[in-house]
Amino acid sequence: MRRIILTAMAVLALGLTACNRNGSDSNVPGERPQTQVEAETRVDTVPQEEPAIARSQWRAANEDARGVTGNLRVSLQGRRGGPLVFAFATGVTIVGQPYSVVPADSRSGVGGQSFAAVLGGDPRVDAYLYRVVSENVTSSAPRGGLCGEAVSRFLAVSEFVDGAGRWVFKIAAFSGDTQPGSGSDAQLCNAYSYTSQ
Repeated sequence: MRRIILTAMAVLALGLTACNRNGSDSNVPGERPQTQVEAETRVDTVPQEEPAIARSQWRAANEDARGVTGNLRVSLQGRRGGPLVFAFATGVTIVGQPYSVVPADSRSGVGGQSFAAVLGGDPRVDAYLYRVVSENVTSSAPRGGLCGEAVSRFLAVSEFVDGAGRWVFKIAAFSGDTQPGSGSDAQLCNAYSYTSQ
């Protein structure tokens, strides 16, 4: 029994000595701090959400959004994974069916730009792609739909926290038959930016 106690005390004493030797508050003259020899590979993640799940009310944040669409309300039509309804204050309503989720740093098909560049967003988040099922433009819409007089055919959407700590909602509207990200030249109409209300 005495032998076990003595062994335990010796192990404890060695452990305390090792802790003191490796402590960072050592004041030994000429001692160098430990050198970092491995690259730091962690990247801060950006909080992001699937559109219309957590927030639905958005305030127009850029000039195009204020002039063309006004504020925005986004809602699910039915269950999750189903169509989204984008209802703009100026009288434009779009129903979009999701068809893909891609990293925002992937190619959009617009002049070699990424979805993040087209959206004016963050390359570390996802872009949700929608096929426009219907676009209703009332006579109160000052400049037509999201693509003006052309019919909006596809949307790229991203919802995330920006560098200022605000939730933002970005939309890029496309006309024409070429879906964004397909490798061909997609026809970008405009990009709109919103902040949470």
